[in-house]
Amino acid sequence: MDGSIVLETNALEIEGISKSFGANKVLLDLNLTLKRGEVHALMGENGAGKSTLIKIISGVHSADEGVIYLNGKKTGFQSPFEAQMGGVATLFQEIQEIPDLTVAENLYAGMEPRKNGIFIDWKKLFADAQRQIDELGLNIDASQKMRSLSPSSRKMIEIIRAVHKRGASVVIMDEPTANLNQSEIDALFSMIDGLKKNGVSIIYVSHRMREIFQVANRVSVLRDGRLIRTEAIENITEDEIVKLMVGRDLPALYPERTPPADTIAMSVRDLCVDGELDHVSFDVRDREILGIAGLEGSGATCVIKALFGLKSVKSGSIRIRNEDIAIVSPKRSIEQGLAYVPEDRKVDGLFLNKTVNFNLVANVLKSHFSHFRFVVKGRAAESTSRDVVKRLGIKTSGGRAKIGSLSGGNQQKALVGRWLIGSYKAILLEEPTRGVDIGAKVEIYEEINALARSGLPVVMYSSELLELIGMCDRVVVIRGGRVSGVLSGADLTEEKILEKAITD
Repeated sequence: MDGSIVLETNALEIEGISKSFGANKVLLDLNLTLKRGEVHALMGENGAGKSTLIKIISGVHSADEGVIYLNGKKTGFQSPFEAQMGGVATLFQEIQEIPDLTVAENLYAGMEPRKNGIFIDWKKLFADAQRQIDELGLNIDASQKMRSLSPSSRKMIEIIRAVHKRGASVVIMDEPTANLNQSEIDALFSMIDGLKKNGVSIIYVSHRMREIFQVANRVSVLRDGRLIRTEAIENITEDEIVKLMVGRDLPALYPERTPPADTIAMSVRDLCVDGELDHVSFDVRDREILGIAGLEGSGATCVIKALFGLKSVKSGSIRIRNEDIAIVSPKRSIEQGLAYVPEDRKVDGLFLNKTVNFNLVANVLKSHFSHFRFVVKGRAAESTSRDVVKRLGIKTSGGRAKIGSLSGGNQQKALVGRWLIGSYKAILLEEPTRGVDIGAKVEIYEEINALARSGLPVVMYSSELLELIGMCDRVVVIRGGRVSGVLSGADLTEEKILEKAITD
């Protein structure tokens, strides 16, 4: 990005950092520098050690060995609060919020303006919060409850809160653009430009390669807990970064598609959701992956939720191979053979305090109960899930490990893998590769392709247009709750999708 000067002094120096969890060595003698006023991209596969390093810098974990210097001063924060007060603001991948408080209260939690140093100045609190939101051109009311916002709006509020921590000289951003639309990404990058000009340093973690080349000054690649290489962004290519991350040559990112048949496998007619969808209709052919695209607020994110019974559907029908599917509830949808991967795995997809085994067999638990009905057969569940763990390369210490202890990418693999167990008639996907590395994406894409090739109709929403173009045979574009176009072949481009998303 242009317009900023990177000063040749270090805001952060990491020397010989090592960290183990039991026998698992997560970081090994890692050295890294962050210059003042630079954006330093941190890349690596899920499990490479990125999240652990971030948590050590931000005070969540303590290093076993090594030293960290912040602005030339030796430091070792013992808590996130201590790190914040010391000048390190962290935007974690998963949204950290108090859902029942307002947007303004979330923005200023712990830093509320006060009258006479005692009572919260509510008028100033809401006015200041609204001003910050309006400066970024966001259509968000500071008096709204956080839980009422869309995932992308909640993410933007989290970003604003993180970058405006009092006196922050280092800002850590972990997958900040996940679930953001293009206008929100533009607002974020503008915010980053402003921080750089003010000498703030940013550690930027993302699996979206294109944005790394847009925003970063330097990039460091981690693999298996070690620093593999640090390079100026202009001196390295995407292919070189990928090879450094995985330590091997990868096959093509998107698998070779089997052309869909002419026969219709799934028909959706006149799907209506009050205020969101207006008579949306489309067909999915045998062996077809059909994409859903649209801007924030277009209704695109509502389509799959409505099909799975997560929205109150005013009218509409689904027919799969001459069988009518009732749109009633998620439970009924699963019983009728619909598989669903939600966009927010932690809120809507996983049982974080349960084991990997439990999460993988969650949809077929009846077949894994003992005759007492309330005791899950551990051996049966472990046997059933073991093949999926191996098939998707899920990195875990074992099937009995809590799924909440896995990296985000491995959690996402498990969420997809759940639907490889059992028999289904159609697959509904929302952001299927959200927050996963390039290697995991290849594996997940292969599984989605295999499901389609087996004859299952696949309907897939993604905010990443290149993902839709690479994976889908056709893309249905939603605008204003209606279908504004269906693109395929040579017309399936970013430009055409955006054109249809903006104009009829």
